[in-house]
Amino acid sequence: MKITDEKILKQLIDIRNNGYSKQERTRSGAILLSNNDIHLNDISKIFNVTTRSVFGWFKDFRDEGIESLKCKSGRGRKLLLNADKHKGIIEKHMANHPHQPKTAFALTVDETGVKMSYDTFKQFLKKNSISATRE
Repeated sequence: MKITDEKILKQLIDIRNNGYSKQERTRSGAILLSNNDIHLNDISKIFNVTTRSVFGWFKDFRDEGIESLKCKSGRGRKLLLNADKHKGIIEKHMANHPHQPKTAFALTVDETGVKMSYDTFKQFLKKNSISATRE
């Protein structure tokens, strides 16, 4: 892939050096390497990804331009617990069992039907400022 537009090359270099996410920096670096006639197989080895991934990055870049380097919404693992939906249930169980968070955890799992680890439960408590105090 040869890029002749100096403005786009400067943007790619800036993203590679100062990009917001690792994903953006990696993809821009791969495109710049390709621009310097580095083969697809070599690029995939450099970034420890499949050649199919690198080919996808190139295709997206051809189709969408610089915007293709950014993370798209909806990617990644979805949260198990939703603050709007589960916070009241968890607060109720924590209020009823302030010194027994594992009991509150078990009751929450039973009531919500959400399979989660105790660590996930604790992270939700911390993130949503739920303390173990009786009301």
